Amino acid sequence: MYENLKFIGTLSLLFLASCGIQNDTETLKSKISAPYSDTNANFKYNSMYNKLVIELLLHKKRYDEAVTTFSTNIKYFRNEDDFLRMINKARDLRKFRDITRISKRWLDINSSNISAHKIAFSNYIELADFTSADYHLNYLYDMYEKNNSKSYIDVEEILSRNIIINNIVDYFEKNLSKYDDKDILISYVNILQKNNLDQLAVSYLRDMNPEKNRSLVRKYSNALFKLNNTAKAISVLENYINSQNITDRESSYDLLALYLSSGNEKTKILIDDLIAIDPSDDDFIFRVALLCFDKENYDLSEKYFNILLSKSYAPDNINFFLGQIDFKRKQYNEALLHYDRITQGTFVNTKLANVAKALLKQHDLSRAYRYLEREVKIKTDNDVLSLLSLKMSLHQDPYDADKVLDIASEMLQIFPENQRALYSRALAYEKKGEISLMSMDFEKMIDFDPYDSIALNAYGYSLSLHDTQLDYAEELIRRAINIDPGNPAILDSLAWILFLNGSYKDAYKYASLAYSKDQDPEIVSHYYQILLKNGLTEKANDILQKSLITDPENDDLLQLLDERKSNEASSL
Repeated sequence: MYENLKFIGTLSLLFLASCGIQNDTETLKSKISAPYSDTNANFKYNSMYNKLVIELLLHKKRYDEAVTTFSTNIKYFRNEDDFLRMINKARDLRKFRDITRISKRWLDINSSNISAHKIAFSNYIELADFTSADYHLNYLYDMYEKNNSKSYIDVEEILSRNIIINNIVDYFEKNLSKYDDKDILISYVNILQKNNLDQLAVSYLRDMNPEKNRSLVRKYSNALFKLNNTAKAISVLENYINSQNITDRESSYDLLALYLSSGNEKTKILIDDLIAIDPSDDDFIFRVALLCFDKENYDLSEKYFNILLSKSYAPDNINFFLGQIDFKRKQYNEALLHYDRITQGTFVNTKLANVAKALLKQHDLSRAYRYLEREVKIKTDNDVLSLLSLKMSLHQDPYDADKVLDIASEMLQIFPENQRALYSRALAYEKKGEISLMSMDFEKMIDFDPYDSIALNAYGYSLSLHDTQLDYAEELIRRAINIDPGNPAILDSLAWILFLNGSYKDAYKYASLAYSKDQDPEIVSHYYQILLKNGLTEKANDILQKSLITDPENDDLLQLLDERKSNEASSL
């Protein structure tokens, strides 16, 4: 009886502590010891005590302490719902070592739990402990063979929350051959394609002879297109579609995307054929109009959006896109008329930014500001943040570093850890050449999330632009590329930093990969210069000429052309 009263007294103190006003320094300890010695009689009280502590920490949103406390006192927990909940919190916090401890306890209690094996496999991939990962995948594969259920080996789903994509690739490139199984292979290919790793995906898809399989042929064609091999992608899809006895509308829709990307003369005919299958299918017509919009064929997009508008199909959404088309054509009065017709729906919030941008283009900044200040009702700090974010968006094109700096700093006064404001201010500091201040903001971002590949890449690349701390810049970019190895912007950053460090052959490898995925003028400029340093002058000139055909007014590309002509003239 005495022990029970003592335990109740302890719980009461904890509840009082949680409800009272505390200073920041008066926090619960994260590594809380059990109040009683571990006898069979006391074990359940220790379990209750630790569970209560965890609940209090979660209630106070002190998730880091909650995970650490749970992990440290894991022996007092047996409930699988608790394990799953705390693992999810640990995943959010990137606390992979705690996940290891929790999943081990879960498997000690129930060694055949499939969810625990999946989590352990995923976590060991994050930690690059491939031997331990292999143990759990072997178990899942054995269960798959016994039960004939693909869910056991759906590695795309199992690894869907993983962050370090290079670890996934390293593991499967070493271990995939052990599993002579098409389901695992296709699931892995899906991971590759979702992460822009189509070079690897294409090699596997080609070996699977995709020509006769609808799903594989679509994957294969898509991978070829993303590698800038549009002609072959079209040929693969056309051959498949022509071999079918009935119309495959989804495959034909994929083909339409390729036609629009390449300006193929068959585009209009294919659209008419697809719509003729069911002219009353307005949802499909909307998909076609949206695809034309995404591919920047605004004439076709406008045509089908107007057909839908005449039928009163999703008028708010249609007016948004028609407004966007008019804005891109610099027809700001027409754009404003369309935006003004948006009353609700998906784009009602986006409407504010677009109306303000149109008012800025048509009138001036003060008119755009007045509109936003009238429309955004300030009731909370979040409303102030929304207003400032909308104002900052007005200074992106053309970019005004001073304005962005002022607004981002004002946002950070309200929300000191706001990641968008930190990122925006860091880039503004870079534009102004204030590198130490830029670094402080980027360091805050990567302290908050060490796996933020966008911040890591932007930080490293920004340092390289000012030819400073190149070794640290390369370290940052390599960390980013481990997380997002298929991202052409990060590949380009690594190529450029290697170029600056004099590693021209390695720079060429990454630059060619970036260029195969994205022909952005900045990527072209870097690739051109890297090709020249590798003695590939003819290839460099060809690439520059091709880029100028598609982007004839780009200042950076024109400057490279002038430099080339100047060099050629001086060598005569």
